[in-house]
Formats: sequence, C-alpha cells, structure tokens
Amino acid sequence: MPLPRNGHLLNRFNMRFQAKAKGVFVIPTPKFDLESDSTVSESASESGGSMKNKEISNSCSVAIGTNKDFMDDDAHLKVTYSPGKKGGNFGLPNGGKLILPEGLFGKKDTITCQVASPSQRWKYYPTLPSYEHITSEIYTLQSTMHPLKKSVIIQIPYYQIETEHNEINVKGKWSDENEWVDVGFLKKEDCSVELEVDRLGIFIVTFTPKKEIFDVTPQGCLYNAHISRYISVRFPKKAHDKPFQCAIQINPIPSDKLQLAKELSPGETADLILATEFIDLIPSTPCVFKRAVSVKLPLPTGVEVEEENDDIAVLQKTENGWELVDSKYKFTRTTVTFDTKSLTKFCVMQSKPDRKKRLPPAAQVLENRNNREKGEIVAFLNLQEKLWFLVLECMPQSKLESRVKEMSEKGFKHVVKEIVKKDEGTNFFRRPQKFQQPTRQLQVPPTCEINDGMKWEFSVVDDIKVNSESNYMENRELHYFRYLPESYRQFVIEPKTNEERAISGAINLDPLGIEDKNLKENCTCSIHIEIDEETVKAYFKPEFVPEEPEPKKEKVNFDILNTPVFKEDKPEVPVIQKFKPLPPTVMERLMRTNRKPIITRVERESKVLSGKSLRNLSKLVPEGLTLAVHLNLPDSTITGLGFDAISNGLSMADVTYKILLYWKRMCKDKKDGAVNSLTNALRDMGREEIANIVFERHRDNKELSPDAFTPLFTPYQ
Repeated sequence: MPLPRNGHLLNRFNMRFQAKAKGVFVIPTPKFDLESDSTVSESASESGGSMKNKEISNSCSVAIGTNKDFMDDDAHLKVTYSPGKKGGNFGLPNGGKLILPEGLFGKKDTITCQVASPSQRWKYYPTLPSYEHITSEIYTLQSTMHPLKKSVIIQIPYYQIETEHNEINVKGKWSDENEWVDVGFLKKEDCSVELEVDRLGIFIVTFTPKKEIFDVTPQGCLYNAHISRYISVRFPKKAHDKPFQCAIQINPIPSDKLQLAKELSPGETADLILATEFIDLIPSTPCVFKRAVSVKLPLPTGVEVEEENDDIAVLQKTENGWELVDSKYKFTRTTVTFDTKSLTKFCVMQSKPDRKKRLPPAAQVLENRNNREKGEIVAFLNLQEKLWFLVLECMPQSKLESRVKEMSEKGFKHVVKEIVKKDEGTNFFRRPQKFQQPTRQLQVPPTCEINDGMKWEFSVVDDIKVNSESNYMENRELHYFRYLPESYRQFVIEPKTNEERAISGAINLDPLGIEDKNLKENCTCSIHIEIDEETVKAYFKPEFVPEEPEPKKEKVNFDILNTPVFKEDKPEVPVIQKFKPLPPTVMERLMRTNRKPIITRVERESKVLSGKSLRNLSKLVPEGLTLAVHLNLPDSTITGLGFDAISNGLSMADVTYKILLYWKRMCKDKKDGAVNSLTNALRDMGREEIANIVFERHRDNKELSPDAFTPLFTPYQ
C-alpha cells in the first residue's frame, strides 16, 4: 500500500518504535485480493438487488479449496443481503449461491446466511448413524420474512468423496422445528447440491454407502447385482415362505487401511495376504432359509484361480463374530460361489499356505480398523501481553507437520500431548505364572487411532482456566469430522489466581463411547502447558493510561509599559420604567402554554469509543502514527505525539491509545459519525477484519472486549 502523506516521517518513527518495543507481538495483517474470484461477486445480482442494496458483514467469500489466511475466520462466514423487490443471484460463504425470485422480499427485508465455524459446529450438527458422514459445512439461513411466499434456490458446495460406492444426501432442520429431515436436492457437476425450498433453516450435506435393493418371492429368483458385476444371489424355490426385500451394500477396504491393520495388529493379521471389500447382503426380515442360497462374490484384486485353491476362504459375520463359511467353494477365474442358509456380511480373503483358519481374527481387525486412521490431538498456544489464545485440534497424523508449520507462522506454539496410562504401575511384582505356549501377540508402540464422529471430553485444570465468556461451560467436547478440513475448539485462557509466578496447567482428554480398551488407552491423553513468570507478570501488569494533554495556556504579555492605554467609555445606564406588579392569576394565565416541553437529549458516545474499548483496539493496531494520518489529524499533532512517545519510552500500543484519545476529543459526533471515520481509517490501512468487528460491536451497542477479536485468531481453511 503506498504511503500516505508524511510517509517518510512515519517510516522514521516506526523504525524507532520497533527498536524500543522489543518483544511486542504484532498481529500479521491478512492480505486479500479483492479483484480475485474469491470475493463477493459484483454480479451477485443479475436481474436486480444491486450491490447498493446489500449489507455484507464480510469482505470476501472464500471458495472451497483456496488457501485462506488462518487469522481470517468468522468474518468470512456470515453475509446479509437486502435483495429488494427485484431479487437476483447472491453469493454465499465458501462458494455457495442463493437465487431469490422477483417479488419475494420487500424493500426493507433482509436474508442472512452463516456458516458454522469449526469451533461452533457442536451447536448445529445432527446426530447421525455410524454409516452416515458429514461432507459439507453447516449452512444456516434466516430471513425477516417468515414464512416465504415463494421458493428460493440454494446451492451448497460439499467436499469431494468417493462416488463409486457412496451417494450424496441432504439433511435440513427447519427454523420452527427440532427434527432433522431429508431434503430433496439436485446434484450439480461442480461438487454442489441445489435445493429448492420454501422454508429456511439449517442445511448440511452427508453421504452414505450405496444400497441396491431387489425383491425376493417364495418362487425364488436369480439376481445379478448392478453395483458389481461379480456379485449374484440365487434363491431356490420355497427358500422362504413370504416375500421380502434384500439389499446389497459394499464397503471397500483401501490398501492403506489393510497395511495399517497389519502394522498395528501384526499378530492377528500375520497370515492375511489380500482381502476383498466387505459385502453386505441384508434381508428386510432376518431369517434362516429352508433351502441353501447360492452366493457369488469376487476374488481379491489381482488373484486369479483356474482350479481349486485352499488358500482362498469366504468369511461371514455371525452373532459370535467372524467365521469361515462351511461350504464347498466353486471357483471361476475371478469369482467364488458358495451355499449358505443365512445372509449377512461377507468377505473373501487370501491367506498364507495352510493358514486359512487364522483368518477370522484378521477379519475382525479389518472391520474395526477400516474406518480408522492414525491421528493426533494437538494444542496450539498464542500468548500475547493481555490475551492468551488456546486452540485444541484433532487431525490425521499425515497433516501434523504442515499444520504445525502453518500455525507457527501465525505466532502459535505447538504443545505436544502425552498419553495417559491410568493403570500404569499396577503390573509390577506379579506372581510367576506357569509356562504357557508363546502367542503371536507382538508389541507395537501406542498409536492414537481416530475415526469420523469420534469425540473426546476435555477439561482445563491446575493453574489456568478458560475465560468465563467462552463457551467452555456450555460444551466440553472435541468432535472429529474426518471429511471436513479442520476439527478444533478455540478458547481464551487466563491464570486461575492473581499470583505473579510461573504457572502450569493441563488439558485432560478422555474419549467417549469407545469399548476397545487398548484404543481407549491410546486415545486418552493430557496436554501440559507451562507459562513462565515473565509472561504472567506482563499479563497482570497495569495498563498504562497516558494523561490527557492539558489545554494550552495563553502566554502572558509582560510588555505592559509599551502597550498604549485606552480609556474605556462607561456605557450609559438605561432608565428602567417602573410598572405595577401583575396579579398571580394573570401571570399564571400568561405563562400557560399548550405546547409539549422540548427535552434536549444528551447524545452519549458509542460504547466502542469508551476508554476500555479503545485500549483493547490499540493492542491490535500498533501502527498508531499511520492510523493518525488516516484519521486526518494535523501534521503538527502527529509530530508532537511521535516525539513525546519516544522521549517517554511508550510502547506502540500506548502511542495508538494516546492518538485515539486525542482523536475522540476532537470529534464532535461521538456516535455514528466517529465510528464511521474510525472504520474507514482502519479499512484504508488494510485492517478490514478489525473494522468489521468495530462496526458490528457498535451496531450491537457493545464494547470492544478481548473476546470480540477472537475470530482473528481462529484457524480455518
């Protein structure tokens, strides 16, 4: 950005301030390309609803897949429009789109769309079955017009998924209801869905495994599946007395999941070589057939059999776990056929020679670990002078290195977790046991495995606590969303006591709803936080409030002798005529009036211009001299304030605070006019996100508290 007037003077002062204020944390300013496609398009209204008719609470709308700056979060997730009577097309956050018909809204009606940030998803997301997964952000739409007289079209983008075995679904919760329902939609080619609705509410895109359903009658049937040409089921006549439906569902086993199962459970999977997908054959009514049903399934990828092979086995899941199918196998080059009297979940596996009986434990391990991956729970800490930010995040292990690097560039420190062994120390000094046959159970290092929908309950203990204005008391759960870019919670923390000493705290995390003892132990962890004494003292250090400059006194003129003396003529005293006093009744009648008394209202200043608000703002805008230029303060005032700050050893934040106080005294209108001048100056400096927060707090008649700037430190991609 080119320097404003007196740019050379600002450079000189800024260099001297930076040399004085060592250790001061300066917030990096996000840079936005307002001419790129990621901004809210000016073509948002093709048939009406021009840019003049809309109120936008964010400066740009980030599309999916763009590298959005970490410091920029909630300000980009909410947008408000005043479409007017003409309607039109409008952009939504994260690349969404809204199409409003003509004549739906009035001149003063508005419609608002907000996307839940990762730290706020717990307020909105629905409870889903284990086989259904969230694959889009959560969109909430509200309008001043309720109900809608016409339908509107909403386009919601979703993150790309594997479509061969999965299908998209859309769920919604209407504004006046509490239940989530399936919403009809049209799938678009650009990874988005289009909804045509006449009610607003909360919407989300999910996906489930594909199901292929067919009918079976007592006369029997032969069904060749469309979902896979290698699957067929033959029901003989009178296999069952009543007609029913049967569903075919495929759950793939990726090669990396197979490799992970072998790595983490080497004992159970030592004899497993290859496996097919898990293939579910689900009858609508569980039953045991009177006559055996013939099932044809594919062989593992890359396996071809020309004659009988004793290393290929079909496994089925029963009430007692996984078992080998006790039947004679018939092989073709790529398939195997067998008979069974019950339909359930099947899997075809290849074992090492003569080790087929060792496959059931391997099938159990594969089923348990098919939806898991190596994961990490990490904490990122940003300790400023008066604000301590904590981000608690769950992510795949493959993303850890890049995430730590990204957060460190934003001023956050990575705090490593420790796995908690609750029963540690209880296994010492055991009584010697009798000799037993050695097992194949091999020791592997503890690994945290995570899956979609996994939750932890966490607590902040010891010498630190969460700020009372955070939502920590409302919800203490960390939820992992595997198919969304990020899963985290963020808070403002503070010391528990007022003692100025080195403090330590911990965040304890306990997984919820996990029955596997080893998995639960590996996912139970604690994150220890150490804060040195110097940082704590800086937190409690009284804020420096510079004294307001006294008004200049006029110089006394001592050259009295040289000043000519002028005699003042005494004014003539006017002659006042005396009148008789009027009676009280006459005076009362003359003073009586029918007009309402005129009450002059004292205009109070905006809460965002209070001393406390300006102090919090000055910590985030250390470029005080640049701000003074954009606030149109006189050059002489800027120069005087700059040299005064250097001579008194003030920090950059103190200079900004002193400039804001001086500017406020100069303002005649200390409400809307002053706030508009301040927000315009911040935008001219490139601090768009701070200006938006100041405007929103002024509109809500609230002060600028430290938590008001929390969205500037929220990780979001």
